[in-house]
Amino acid sequence: MKEPQKILREALPEFIGGLAAGAVLAIIGWLRAGIGIWAIVVVVAGGVCGICAYVAFKRTSRRRKGGRRTWKYPRGRCWALAGLGLIFAFTSGGVGYYFYQQAQPPSKVIILVADFDGPEPQRYRVTETVRERLRVATEPYDDIEIRPLRLVITEAEGSAVARAQGEKRKAAMVIWGWYGLPGKAVPLSVHFEVLRPPRYLPVLGPELRGLVQTATVADLESFTLQTRLSAEMAYLSLFVVGVARYTANDWDDAIAYFSSALDQVEERVSALDQSVVYSFRGVAYACKGDLDRAITDCDQAIALQPDYAGAYLNRGNAYAFKGDLDHAMADYDQVVALKPDDAMAYSNRGNAYAFKGDLDHAIADYDQAIALKPDDAMAYSNRGNAYAFKGDLDHAMADYDQAIALKPDSAEIYSNRGNAYAFKGDLDHAIADFDQAIAIKPDDAMAYNNRGNAYGYKGDLDHAMADYDQAIAIKPDFAMAYHNRGLAYTHKGDLNHAIADYDQAIALKPDWAEAYYNRGLAYARKGDLAHAIADYDQAIALKPDYVEAYNNRGNVYADKGDLDHAIADYDQAIAIKPDCAEAYYNRGNAYMLKDEKEEAITDFRKVLDLSNDPRWRQQAEEQLQALEAR
Repeated sequence: MKEPQKILREALPEFIGGLAAGAVLAIIGWLRAGIGIWAIVVVVAGGVCGICAYVAFKRTSRRRKGGRRTWKYPRGRCWALAGLGLIFAFTSGGVGYYFYQQAQPPSKVIILVADFDGPEPQRYRVTETVRERLRVATEPYDDIEIRPLRLVITEAEGSAVARAQGEKRKAAMVIWGWYGLPGKAVPLSVHFEVLRPPRYLPVLGPELRGLVQTATVADLESFTLQTRLSAEMAYLSLFVVGVARYTANDWDDAIAYFSSALDQVEERVSALDQSVVYSFRGVAYACKGDLDRAITDCDQAIALQPDYAGAYLNRGNAYAFKGDLDHAMADYDQVVALKPDDAMAYSNRGNAYAFKGDLDHAIADYDQAIALKPDDAMAYSNRGNAYAFKGDLDHAMADYDQAIALKPDSAEIYSNRGNAYAFKGDLDHAIADFDQAIAIKPDDAMAYNNRGNAYGYKGDLDHAMADYDQAIAIKPDFAMAYHNRGLAYTHKGDLNHAIADYDQAIALKPDWAEAYYNRGLAYARKGDLAHAIADYDQAIALKPDYVEAYNNRGNVYADKGDLDHAIADYDQAIAIKPDCAEAYYNRGNAYMLKDEKEEAITDFRKVLDLSNDPRWRQQAEEQLQALEAR
């Protein structure tokens, strides 16, 4: 009879082979039963861990001489302990990686389509039609994936189950529903669940939240119902993805998705009218700077839905960006008529009034916007701008303070208050506000430009020019920064660099009268009178009421000895601004040089009547004394 140990040794290979075969069959069975691969890995790792633990900690005792008991471990104990360490490390890493992956957003937009609950699914093929239309509609986009759920979600299970299934599969949308038995009419219920709605997604109609609709039996039998339903699901899915791109300021992709959405349907969709999609696409075009297409899309939205206040608002904004303030204000008027509690419409109309120079109406609209929305920081800031342009700096500062209290991270508002401080002559506070604006937004070219102006007013031309340099480095097409740096060079006496900067400003903004005027001043200081006159001519052509340009062109003509042209220019300056003491003084000098004593005396006396400036008064009195001494 064989010893038990020998029998066990002989049977061990067959036992191990059978165990391995059984394990393989068990794994196949688990996979077919739907158990995840990670669960299988955990089970196998647990088994290996158990074997290693058994080998590592199994010991036998024996009594040594003297009665002392010792323990003996298997020879492979060190390998078993190493195996336990490796299993623990890999398991910990795997579990950590698994939970990390679970926490990551999916790389694609997953649209999950459940099986529609209804009779004879193989005959009516509602689910397959919806899935196939979605697949074809989204085929051009590699960031969308259509996944079948292969489960029916019943009305009794409802939205909670649908959303749970979607969350489990990291879906962005879940489509499910049911249709009834054909009778006189076919009932249909559709649920379009958006699990993580983008910020600007409008409220979808009740037709997408289970409201029971009806169709004719003929529509079901002819697949008209299935075709319409699948087209609408594709339309809505593409629109939602478009809104997500829109929210991320990805205007090109947003436009592409909105366009594809509109291509899916021909009939009006009650759950989400196409006018909404046109309006969204119009805003995306406007944000890209394509204002004509933006206006065309808003026109289309308004044609479909004439009482759509949002479309009028968006079209008004597009007109305002184009500089067409009359059309913009007409659209804002329409918004206010349709939706009197729309604070943004008042605020935007206020901006249009401000651009037109109608500051009182602008302030009235900002008042209304603030009354409707007291926490609108930009309405306070814009009202502050209007008060500042009116010269009411105390009210302006109060509004900027309130705006900053509401929105302390706005570089724009700090810049606006900085400008107001500069207008008040409080240059240190102005510079502090520009510092704050730059700290919030280090690439704010306008804040650097404005701080440069404040340094320039303080006479700190080196800091001013450093700021203009930085503004130009951030925004190489910043005409104002070139112009202001030109002024700084002029004050420093570096006329060649000044003229080069004015050249650049004029190249970027050819219709800027002030740039021609200041370049004319630089040419005049250089003694290049011909170029100076040409620049003053251009400034006057662009701005026919430009008093300073007439006055300084008169000075250049006087320097050339052309006193008649000089007097004609001074006449024009006085006609535009009858209280311009400087023009009277200059004309008096020209009359003096022509020996027209009475006319000169009249002009110098007019200077004394008009001006309280000690410099002009002293010069006029000196000239009168010289004339009376003749």
